Amino acid sequence: MTTERFMARFGARLVDNGYPVIPIQPGTKKPGRFQRGAWGEYAGWNRHCDRATTLQEVEVWSQWPDCGIGIAGGAIAAVDIDVGDAEIAAAIDQLARDRLGDTPALRIGRAPKRLLVYRTEAPFKGIRCSPIEVLCHGQQFVAYAIHPDTGKPYAWPEESLVDLSLNSLPMVGEDQARAFVADALELLPEHLRSKRLARPTPVQTTVPHASGDLRGTLEAVTAALGHIPNADLPYDDWVRIGMALKGALGEDGAALFEQWSAESAKNDPAFTAKTWSSFRPTAIGAGTIYHLAMERGWRPDPA
Repeated sequence: MTTERFMARFGARLVDNGYPVIPIQPGTKKPGRFQRGAWGEYAGWNRHCDRATTLQEVEVWSQWPDCGIGIAGGAIAAVDIDVGDAEIAAAIDQLARDRLGDTPALRIGRAPKRLLVYRTEAPFKGIRCSPIEVLCHGQQFVAYAIHPDTGKPYAWPEESLVDLSLNSLPMVGEDQARAFVADALELLPEHLRSKRLARPTPVQTTVPHASGDLRGTLEAVTAALGHIPNADLPYDDWVRIGMALKGALGEDGAALFEQWSAESAKNDPAFTAKTWSSFRPTAIGAGTIYHLAMERGWRPDPA
């Protein structure tokens, strides 16, 4: 495997350009620390999402063997296009440039997959709808290192972050990023779309609940569910949606669950009805439906 002193070569220049640099464990895509002669995980690396990297840190990391460079998200957002079809990857790349700005910061690890780098109006949680993701606060991406699959350095075929100040990158907001992801998913053929739902993460939503912690309005839940296609989802994801619907609407959600379940070729109406009757949600409801829908581009009606 090729070895290069990435941190020593580029670390200080990246910090001067305004980027929150972190050390990457060689041969991986993960933040790491070199202690007592061995590489290991870097617990708490995500604090760099909220503060600038110091030149003193870079000086220490530069002494670590084969240390790669990652960029912590927050002030930075990165569109990760994890698509192996060259034509589709290029189309999504162009959509990102049209919607979010024509960034000069394009990173290639294993082509045609690619990553586009932007700065943010304000930090926001990452948006994941595999194989498309917008990495942001609490996440990171590798900027300079040896790719673990190709054995070659990551490439910056247009302009490198070393030569670009953070303030020169196009600025994006969370709403822009979510709208882009929703439109980008429409460019994917069915076989490239994820068959699983993203795992839940705590979020704040502006959609009002009708009553209690789990409840939602029929109008809002129905609108949100329309953004969560049931493309033959696995059983646990199917159950999760059913539980959330019952927590949000009680028995008023039964017909909605039946309609949504019928979108799948695996649907068995009798089994669907029996499973619905078994649901006893105590900690899952409208918030789960709203969150999954917002990840897929749904924007709640303020009314």
